[in-house]
Amino acid sequence: MVLFKHTVVCGGVTLLLMGGGSYGYTAEDQVTGLIKFRDAMLQRGPNWQDALWSWTCPTDQANSNQECDPCGNKAWGNWEHIGCRGAPLEGQPWKFNVPGNGEVTDVHITDYKIEGNVPTDELCAFPKLRQIDLDGGWLTGSIPGNFYECFPDLREIDLSFNNLTGTLPAEIALNPNLQEFKFEFNNIEGNLPPEYGNLTSLRWLRMHVNALSGTIPKEWAGTRELLQQITIDENDFEGNLYALKDHSLSNFSPQFNPKLCGMVPIGLRYAHGFNYHDTNLGLPCQDEIENGL
Repeated sequence: MVLFKHTVVCGGVTLLLMGGGSYGYTAEDQVTGLIKFRDAMLQRGPNWQDALWSWTCPTDQANSNQECDPCGNKAWGNWEHIGCRGAPLEGQPWKFNVPGNGEVTDVHITDYKIEGNVPTDELCAFPKLRQIDLDGGWLTGSIPGNFYECFPDLREIDLSFNNLTGTLPAEIALNPNLQEFKFEFNNIEGNLPPEYGNLTSLRWLRMHVNALSGTIPKEWAGTRELLQQITIDENDFEGNLYALKDHSLSNFSPQFNPKLCGMVPIGLRYAHGFNYHDTNLGLPCQDEIENGL
């Protein structure tokens, strides 16, 4: 049974869009949003053009329920780098029903050296996004603070291996379901926001090879329940690691932070990747010496 029928112009071609109840299809507003996003990104340069070469209509009819169906019926769409997945499977929240309900949930454009700033404003047309993965690019500017405003159910942000600058936005902590935040190999500076201690769903936090400084905030103790991986190597952190004393990490890398000091909590010391090279971990911090500890 057809639930809607609509015409839209895609690449100069008038298309008839149809959607059915339990079948995969791309919702009308999502097709429009994808076309607008594509056209805006194509203006940024040749690397975006290489990344989005498949974003044309009509789509592969063997995997389509309408003439222009970017989502299709599989985990990844007819248009490369997008997924349109349904609700999480019961008991397996990291897996999702496929096909979904025609809304874009995943954008995964990696290793294309895409140019410009992080396009959250342009992606804001897709409020059901759960994954934004734009690593391996030439993105510049700062990490945006409007992820929650645009994508309240976001589970993963991957901006690693780019040329981003500026400081970490505290607003990232507004995303209650965020599980992975990765921004290693950039030029992010400044202190770690204490607000990130409210990210109780966080599992991976990868921030090595940046220019971050200051201490690990005591508020980060709030991440101990699920956090499995923290990579902080090759920054300029200082002080002790006692905010993480109740964590039990599978991966932790503190090396090349010469101002880190103090005893290493047992839940970090035996984590994979632990290396105290070019730190003062294991030695008392200056305040401990002054207090006779």
